[in-house]
Formats: sequence, C-alpha cells, structure tokens
Amino acid sequence: MIKSLEWITHPPFNPIHDKLYTPFELLKGFNADDARSLLVTPDFRCFTYFHQQGGTTVSDPYAAMMEAVHDTSVVREMNGFLATELQAGRRPVAIMGGHREKRGSETYRKVARIAQKLSESGFIVVSGGGPGCMEATHLGALHAGRSAGCLESAINRLEKEPFAEFPQNMSDIIGKDGQTFNEELLSKLHKWMLPAWEIANELKDQLSPLNCSLALPTWHYGHEPFTPFATHVAKYFLNSIREDVLLTLASCGIIFSEGRGGTIQEVFQDAAQVYYRENDAYNKAPITSMLFLDSQFWTNSETPDKRLHMPVMGLLYQLFVGTKNMTEEEFKRYIRVVDDADEAVNIIIENAQSASQVVHKLARIGISNIDSELMAERAEDFVNQRGNNTEI
Repeated sequence: MIKSLEWITHPPFNPIHDKLYTPFELLKGFNADDARSLLVTPDFRCFTYFHQQGGTTVSDPYAAMMEAVHDTSVVREMNGFLATELQAGRRPVAIMGGHREKRGSETYRKVARIAQKLSESGFIVVSGGGPGCMEATHLGALHAGRSAGCLESAINRLEKEPFAEFPQNMSDIIGKDGQTFNEELLSKLHKWMLPAWEIANELKDQLSPLNCSLALPTWHYGHEPFTPFATHVAKYFLNSIREDVLLTLASCGIIFSEGRGGTIQEVFQDAAQVYYRENDAYNKAPITSMLFLDSQFWTNSETPDKRLHMPVMGLLYQLFVGTKNMTEEEFKRYIRVVDDADEAVNIIIENAQSASQVVHKLARIGISNIDSELMAERAEDFVNQRGNNTEI
C-alpha cells in the first residue's frame, strides 16, 4: 500500500558534522517490532529529504548548500579518522562486490573471512557500506580477534529466510518525488535489516581497535541500507565524491568479489588510477594490487555453469602490459585472480605499499602529519602478531 510521507522543510542533518557517523546514530529510533520506525530514523529522513529536494538535481539552493557543506565535513572527519588509524599502523584495503550477493553464499563467506583476517593483520577494511559483499566485509571486521566459528555462526543467522536475499524493488520504497512510501516494501526491508541490527547490538560493547572498519555509503542509493556492522560510516549525498574517495584511499589494494554494473565501474575506475599512477624522476609510483576473487567469474568467457561471468582479465592485460604501462612480471604480481581467502590476504600483505608510500598517496586527499617511521613499526607489529589474536 502506498502511504504519504511527511514533507521535511529543514535539513534533518547537521551540515557541519564533527565526527563520522555510527550505525546507532543513523538508525536512532529503529524498533525491532515496528517497521514504520524506519521512517523516523535519521538515515531514512535524510534519504527522504534528498529525494524531496530533487536528488542530484537539487531544486533549492539552500538545500544544495547544506548538502555540500555536509559532504565536505564528512570528508574532513573521515581524513581525521584515517590519520589516527594510519598512525596506529593500520593501512587501508578496500573490498568491492555486488550488493545482491546472498547472505551465506560461498562468496559472502569468503569475503567475510578475508576481512576478518585482514583486520587481524593490521589493515583497516573499507567498502561502499551497503548490502551483499559490502555487508560481509564489515561483518568479517567485526569478528576480528574472534574464532572462525563465531563468524560462521553469525552468517548462519543472517542466511535464514526471509533474511538471506536482499528484497527486490527497493528502489521503489519511496516515490521519486519523496512524497510517498510503499508500506509493503518498508516491511520487507525492516525484516531483512533486523538480524544484522541484532548482531551489531550484541557486539557493540565487546569491540577492540581491531574491529574498526570504514563504510562509505550514499543517500543517492539510500534504498540500499548501510550495514550496521561498520563501526565508522562516512555517508555522503553525492555518489561521485564517495566513489572517487573510496578508490583513492585504498592504498594497499582492492579485492573485487563478484558484482555487476557498479562493481565493473569500480574495476575500471581503479584501473584508471593504477594506469595513471604518478611518475617521479626515475620510474612510476608503486602499483596498487587489484585482486579478483573467483577465477572463473573474472576470466572465463564460457558459462558451462550457467552463471554470468565478467572476464575482465584479458582487457586489463592489454591495458597494462599491452601498452607497456607495466611489465608482464608486475602484472602477474599485482593484478591477480584468487579463489582462496588465505591466498588473498597473503597477497595483500606481500604487495602492501610501505608506510611512506601510503602516506604519500593519501596526502593527495588531505591526510597528512603522519609519522611514517612510527607507522611502519606498528604495521610490522600487526603482521608479526598475525594468528596470535585471542579467539573468543
């Protein structure tokens, strides 16, 4: 049933946000027993306001100014957060993938395990912050320092019906003008969000610095709820800002799991950044790893398994090696397909840029004043301690 939405006359957000969002701030007012409680959460109200003001074509200059100020302040706070993490020795790695990946699938479980292991190895995992593989990323980080069994148990809870698959047609949950909402879709979304919300609440008082992760969602895709498993949320109105920042800050590599349009866009956005990496007086800057999880999906143009494949590796080979942008040896080292979670983690560790290289790259987006020597010492401590984390 289609119901009317309140017209929001003033921005339902602080345009000068002095810290990154938390899931519990954005979902304040969420009630496990009431689907309509979603409507009053700050997150849904911002989503509604964004549509009521014309989406990316903002009708009111005041609203446009407030949204722009908000996004600028979020970038500033994100940079401050990352600077603190870098100084603690934690380097950023991004994990990309489809928002429709089913909870409990083999890919979902691999992504979660990779994120858990990377977090335990001194990396801070970053994703777009939505459902599917993005959710799996933050779920894995949230279980860093815990046993693989604890992580599997959480995934088993999430994959139960009707929670396993992200509901269809969520883009229609509110009208294009933001004046109506679909009550049936709202109910489905609430049910889907519920087990993740419960798990996040159960763990929120048991977290350590290992469990920090960064999500970069956007109200442009506000019908895809951000994951409450992320401890820090840099949510934007403009998707273009979010995409560019997300790819740039992944200084120690990006792991691409199975995805469609958005993931393919990110593959080639990242490829462009690698291709146009900086030159100095002697040679090109270090290559940032691009790892592709599931060799069949990313390399095989045939589909004997009746599944969709995206064989991008041949084109990337031509782009990088065919143009002499990198040697064949460099391509084999940094542009890789992997099928195993441990292998992916080991490659990221092996190819991770040095502390000074990370600091140099992230200075381009305003992250500065990092002691690279101290950062290097602490990063090495993380890697040396890998596997010795207490499992609880």
